[in-house]
Amino acid sequence: MSTKVLVDVEEYLRTSFEGPDCEYLDGEIVERPMGEMPHGDVQATLTLLLRRERSRLGIRVIPEIRIRIHARRYRVADLAVWRDDNIGTSIPTVPPFLVIEILSPEDRMTRMLPKIQEYLAIGVEWIWLIDPREKSAMCFSKQYPGGNLCDVLRTENPLLEIPLDRAFDLDA
Repeated sequence: MSTKVLVDVEEYLRTSFEGPDCEYLDGEIVERPMGEMPHGDVQATLTLLLRRERSRLGIRVIPEIRIRIHARRYRVADLAVWRDDNIGTSIPTVPPFLVIEILSPEDRMTRMLPKIQEYLAIGVEWIWLIDPREKSAMCFSKQYPGGNLCDVLRTENPLLEIPLDRAFDLDA
C-alpha cells in the first residue's frame, strides 16, 4: 500500500517540476499526463488564434497556468484566457473567463469532470474540452454545466468564435 506524501502549499508554489506542471489537490502533488504531438499542436494553434485577438479584444492568453481553486487546491489549465491584464501577479488572483483543456491519451472524462466543475464553481464562465484524437469538443458554461458537443468553440462577452476544425489546422 502506497502512502501519500502531503506538501505545504507554499512549497508547491515554489516548486518547478520536470515535464508538465503538477496540480496541487488538498496537500497532494498530482502529476498531469504528458501531452503528445496532437495535444501540443492544438494547444499551440489555439494559443496563436486567441493571441491574434489581443489587440482587438484586450484579452490575455496564458498556456500551462496554475489556477487557484481555493487555499488547498490549484489546477493547471492547458490554456486560460482573461478579459484583460488585471489578473494579479505570478499566480492569477482573478479566475479566467475561459479555460481550455486538451485531452491527452491517458486523460479520462471521470478525471476531467471534477476539474471542469471546480472551474465553474470559481467563476470560470466557459470551458472548452478538446479531444485531439477524435477531433471533437465539449463546451461547458454556466448555462450548460454538463457540457454539449460543439463544432464551434464560442464565448460571449467578449464574443469569440472559432470553428472547431481550425483548432486542428497547423497552418492557422
